[in-house]
Amino acid sequence: MERKGRKEAALSVALRAPSGAASERGRFSARRKAEVKISHRMRQGMFVAQVVGRSMEPRIPDGAWCLFQSPVEGSRQGRIILVEHRDIDDPETGGSYTVKRYKSKKEGDGTGTWRHTEIRLDPENPEFAPIVLRDVRDDELHVVAELVEVLKVGP
Repeated sequence: MERKGRKEAALSVALRAPSGAASERGRFSARRKAEVKISHRMRQGMFVAQVVGRSMEPRIPDGAWCLFQSPVEGSRQGRIILVEHRDIDDPETGGSYTVKRYKSKKEGDGTGTWRHTEIRLDPENPEFAPIVLRDVRDDELHVVAELVEVLKVGP
C-alpha cells in the first residue's frame, strides 16, 4: 500500500541474521509478521532478515529488520553483505553466518586467473574486531546476500 509517497508492506519474516560474526545453520529462525516501510521496489531474490548483535552499529542497530538482495552481483568490495563460512565463530551469537563490510585482497597466478589471499569482514562498531580469512577457496565462503536497506518497523 502507498501512503504519503512511502511504500509499506506486511512481510512474513523467516530469518534472524547475526552481525557479530555468525549463527549456526539452524539459528536462522522466528517466523513473524512485521509491518515495515521500504523505499525500494521489491524484486526477485529480495528477503527480510532481522540482524542481531551490535557489531554493525550504528549503521545496523541490534535487532533491526533489514532488506537483502540475492544473489550479489559484481564486485563485493566495500559492500555490506550476509556471508556464511564454516570457520567464522561469532563472539556475540556463535555459528557460521555474519553481516559485515566486505574487503578482499587478490593475487593473480600469471595465467589470467586469481585467488583471494585475504578476505576481511569489517564491523562498523570499533568495539569489535574484523574477521580475517586467509587463503580462502571460492567454495569456502558463501556470499548469501547484500544489504539493501535498514527497514523502519511500525507506523
